[in-house]
Amino acid sequence: MTRERAKSFADRLPPVVPREEKDISHLSDEMADLLYPGRRPRPFRMGVVFEDFAGPQGEEAATLARRGAHQEVREHDRLYHRTGFDAASAADLRRLWELVGPRPGTEALVDGRRTPYASTLWLPLFFVFVGGSEGGA
Repeated sequence: MTRERAKSFADRLPPVVPREEKDISHLSDEMADLLYPGRRPRPFRMGVVFEDFAGPQGEEAATLARRGAHQEVREHDRLYHRTGFDAASAADLRRLWELVGPRPGTEALVDGRRTPYASTLWLPLFFVFVGGSEGGA
């Protein structure tokens, strides 16, 4: 005969806040992933973070960045572009990487996170999705 386990203090408290929200559309993707993992499916994205720079290449880079899931971040009087692209937009990411990849401080992101080998392994693998007349990576 086994004894029933005593309730913990937290189990004895009445529910104050519902344990799960029914509508999570107001939450950011990051917050939804933390609070409710797997509840909001979203596409895998590769991304780039780079500092804004002047000139025609800078304008083209900013325009390309805005085609993806784009965010502008200000840090210490500097403007950074943070963007992500799904597989259908791999060609845009490749062109953006050609423009900003060699610049100091540019980072590649794997699904929105800094990851080891993101620029040397993950990006070339992602560029496999660039097809058609451009000839692949």
